[in-house]
Amino acid sequence: MTSQIEDRLRDAFTAGAGLVGAETLRPSDQAVRPKALRRLRGSFRMAPLLAALAVVVVSVAVAAGLRGSGPVRPALEGLSGPRFLLTAGNDGLMVRDAHNGKITDRVVMPRSPEGSTRGVPGGYLLAGTGEGKTFYVAQSVRSRQTTVSTTWFYRLRIDERGKVAELARDVIPPVTGTTASSLAVTDDGTRLAYSVDGKVCGKDKRLRFCPGARLTVVDLPAGTTRTWATNAAGSLWSLSWAADRRMLGFVVMSQARALDTTAAGDTLGTSRTVAQGVDAPEATAISPDGHRMLVGRKYLSDGRGPHRYTIEEYSVMDGRKIRTLFSAEHPDKNIPWWNLIRYDATGRHLLFKGNFYPLSRLDDGQVTVLVRPQPLDPGFPDAAPQEISAAW
Repeated sequence: MTSQIEDRLRDAFTAGAGLVGAETLRPSDQAVRPKALRRLRGSFRMAPLLAALAVVVVSVAVAAGLRGSGPVRPALEGLSGPRFLLTAGNDGLMVRDAHNGKITDRVVMPRSPEGSTRGVPGGYLLAGTGEGKTFYVAQSVRSRQTTVSTTWFYRLRIDERGKVAELARDVIPPVTGTTASSLAVTDDGTRLAYSVDGKVCGKDKRLRFCPGARLTVVDLPAGTTRTWATNAAGSLWSLSWAADRRMLGFVVMSQARALDTTAAGDTLGTSRTVAQGVDAPEATAISPDGHRMLVGRKYLSDGRGPHRYTIEEYSVMDGRKIRTLFSAEHPDKNIPWWNLIRYDATGRHLLFKGNFYPLSRLDDGQVTVLVRPQPLDPGFPDAAPQEISAAW
């Protein structure tokens, strides 16, 4: 069996095992059986010697994406939504087909000053307007001489062929100080939100993040900004906009929260807690209608079973858990978590990824695996995969 078939088998198994919620399963009386398998079943009755061949046939069917037999949708079959997406990883920025994950163009970014980039995939933060054509990119670089970090902001536009049509630098003035931690843009591209880490203080072994993380919203046409402060140490992250361009979702201090950016006040104390708990939220996404929020969580095993990580849906109004949208298991001892959950502009399509779950999309209960990152250490295929970020 070739490595390509093995990879596709793993993709299909990972995505197929992930959907366990009742709301995602097709009733048994509606199951669709591929014609090829029906023909093979007849052949098996006639020729028992073909039993060994059945293993190969089933393997190929799984490698092809479990066509018609489960929740994993073969690439390009009936997918709608955004046509392209942007990814960042160790090999740089890539424009990809949002239906199958194939690279359509490579983004050549302007040369940045020497220094250390933030420890995110490729050193970039990504945001998209949700229709797969307009993206924003932030890159933070810490100067080796001054140890001060500067973040630059770019706008990227994609044409109908999936090629870079525009790369604009300094769409807002560079931000100097601590590094940027998250980025989001409204569906019409008029409001850009970014967060910066808390301040670094102390010396040597006492070096740490001190309170001072901030959230800033920029009105791009007018060039005006508004900033909210928090006493949180560390970072705000997982920013996402509702379609009304007012409600902004984010995570801070192990809480998933929503902020009305048009309300009075300059601290995040005016925001609303949507979800919190021992199994702290990791990645979140507010729905375009602003009524719901998806929250990525991990549930660690007690040793008698695998770790589990879920994407759960909550009511923004009262914090009530509505349902578990998606659930996956990780049998290894390594702890899994979600690092990406993004709605498209319509709210009907979802882009998501975990540290041990490939970059995938969810459409009407069907999962399509788009990109399986390679292991960090090529010599150890079971090693943790390389980090990758994405937006559409």
